[in-house]
Amino acid sequence: MNRRAAFLLFLGFFSGGASADTVWKGTSVNSITSGTGDILETQGGALSVSAESTGTENFVGAITAMDAASYRSREVVLAGTMSVKDGAGRAALWMRADGANGRLAFASSAGTPVRAGEGPQARELRLYIPSGTTSLKLGATLDSAGHVVVEKMTLTAEAATSGGVSAYDMVEYALAAIRDNALNAANVEWEAEQQTRLTPALKRLPAQEAYGSIRAVLDLLADRHSFLQHPREAAAYRQSAIASRDIEARQMQDIGYVLVPGLRGTEATAAEAFTTGLCEHIERLAPTSAKGWIVDLRQNTGGNMWPMLSGLHALLGNGSIGAFRDREGVATAWRPRAGRACAVDLSSSRVAVLVGPKTASSGEAVAVAFRARPGTRFFGQPTAGLATANRSYPLPDGGALRLTRAVMLDRSGEAYLDGIKPEERVSSDRDAIDMAAAWLRSSP
Repeated sequence: MNRRAAFLLFLGFFSGGASADTVWKGTSVNSITSGTGDILETQGGALSVSAESTGTENFVGAITAMDAASYRSREVVLAGTMSVKDGAGRAALWMRADGANGRLAFASSAGTPVRAGEGPQARELRLYIPSGTTSLKLGATLDSAGHVVVEKMTLTAEAATSGGVSAYDMVEYALAAIRDNALNAANVEWEAEQQTRLTPALKRLPAQEAYGSIRAVLDLLADRHSFLQHPREAAAYRQSAIASRDIEARQMQDIGYVLVPGLRGTEATAAEAFTTGLCEHIERLAPTSAKGWIVDLRQNTGGNMWPMLSGLHALLGNGSIGAFRDREGVATAWRPRAGRACAVDLSSSRVAVLVGPKTASSGEAVAVAFRARPGTRFFGQPTAGLATANRSYPLPDGGALRLTRAVMLDRSGEAYLDGIKPEERVSSDRDAIDMAAAWLRSSP
C-alpha cells in the first residue's frame, strides 16, 4: 500500500467513514442542478433544480443513480420537503428500478404535485425493488420553467411485506383479467405468456415481484393507456379526488374563459365539489359572455372524467355527448349527471376549445364531448392520443389493474385513436387564447 492510500484509509477510519455528497445531473440541457449532503445519511441532502425553459421536453429535473444490489427485494422510501420557488409548474419526486432490459418499477408523486405559493410540502414515495434490478434511479421534476428546491431528502430501505399474497396469485389473476377484458387482448399470444410467466417459482415470491411481469404483458397490448397502481396508490385514488391545479375562470369582455384541470381520484364528496365549482364559475360568467366561451384543456392530463363533464353540462347540453365502444363493437352512451348549480342552458353558445399535447386521457374525453357539437371549433396542437377508456380491476394485494377496455366516440360516432387534431393549429410561440377570441368575435 502506498503512502497516499494509507493516508486515505486512515482518514476514513478517523472520520467514521464520512460519505460524499449525492451527485446530481440535469435531465436535459436546460436543467440547472445543484445539491448538498448525502440522501443516504440520516440528515439527508438538499437539491435545487431551475430552468428558464423546458426546451423541447415536457419537464426539467435532476437525476442520480446507484447500484441496486443492496436494495433488491426490499422496499425503498424516498422522502423530502419540496418547495416551488418560481414558475407555474408542478413539482414531483420520482424513483425507477431498471433491469438489464429496461424499467422494472416506477413511482412518482406527480399525482399530488407541489406548486408555487403552497410553501414547503412533504412528499414520500415507496417502491419495491424487484430481484432483477441492476440500477436504482431517482430525482425531482418540474413541468415548466421555474425553480424547485427539495430539502431533507432521504433514501431508506426496509423489509417488504406481502400480506400472504404470492407473485403467482397476482400474475394468475392479472393474466385472466387482461385476456378477458382488454381492448387489445388479441395482440397477446396468451398460451405463450401463460407458460412464460406462470412459473412455480413465483409461489415463493412476494406479491410485489409480480408488477414487472404484469407490466410487460400490458406493454404487449400497445394501447399506451393501461397501467398498474400499487396498493397505496390505489387506495389514494379511491379515497381522494385532487385537481391538478385550480379551476380558472375569468371574463374576457364579452367572452367567458374557463380552464378545466385534470382531477385525479374518485372520492365522491371532493368530486362533487369540483363539479359544483365548475358549474358556479360558468353560471357567474354567463350573463356577460354573449360572444361565447373558451374552454381551455391544454393542462388537463386526465383522471376522473365524470366530474369534468358534469361541471360543463351547461355548455355540453342534454342527451348523448359521446360514447364508449368496446372490443365487441358495443357502444355505451355518456350521460353525465348535471350538478345542482348547472341550471343555466348555454348549449347553443359558441365554444372555442383549446387543446395540446398535455391534453390526455380524461382530458381528451372532455375534448371528445365537444367534438361534433354545433358552433364549436378547436385551437392549439394535437392531443396525447389516449382517447380510450380504462376500468379498474382490484388485484389480490390491494393494488389495481387499470385496463383499457374501450375507445371514445364523439356525438357523430368518430373515434380519435391518434389524438384530436384542432382545426386551427397554433404553434407554441403564438397565443391560442387570442386566436380563439378573435374567432368567437367574428360571428355576427
